[in-house]
Amino acid sequence: MKRLFLFAIYLSVVPAAFVSNQAAAVEYMGLKDAVKYFIPADAKLSKVEKTIPADKLPSIKKQFDLEKSTDFNEKISTGPYTFYVGRDAAGKALAYVVVLDQYWRTCYHKYAVGLTPDGKIKEIVVMEFNCKYEYPINKKSFLKQFSGKAKPPKLGKDVDVVSGATASCEATAIVARRALALYSVFFGPGAK
Repeated sequence: MKRLFLFAIYLSVVPAAFVSNQAAAVEYMGLKDAVKYFIPADAKLSKVEKTIPADKLPSIKKQFDLEKSTDFNEKISTGPYTFYVGRDAAGKALAYVVVLDQYWRTCYHKYAVGLTPDGKIKEIVVMEFNCKYEYPINKKSFLKQFSGKAKPPKLGKDVDVVSGATASCEATAIVARRALALYSVFFGPGAK
């Protein structure tokens, strides 16, 4: 009886997201706040929806290391993808923001990736999680490792792994690679 009572207290104190992988997602930042985080307040904001031409998909997958077969959904599809673009008064791009989901097994992550006009990752912010093992990666010390990257980041080489959250670290690296790939196709040199 005492154990049951203690377990009931534990459940009332520990958030549901820590008890089950299947728990509801914990939202850290909404879409509006994520876009505002990257786009200067005085910028003209536009929403752009784009689709990757099917003939470019194989080279993009290879170039950005998005063709593995693992537990992660690393595949990049033709889309459509939505970007939020901040421009100055002259129409020059100041920043790009793309929101990307990442799934594996029963876990779900949602990120906003801010990109500079020249295609480098400005920063990655976590918007939503639903898995108890991913909380250590929602720290500036981990996420800042992606800042300034223009090439596909690799765990253990370009980005340090957080002990106990290896899968979540990989999910974040995949999102970074996907964001760089999308920028390359839609806004990089030679993009239409």
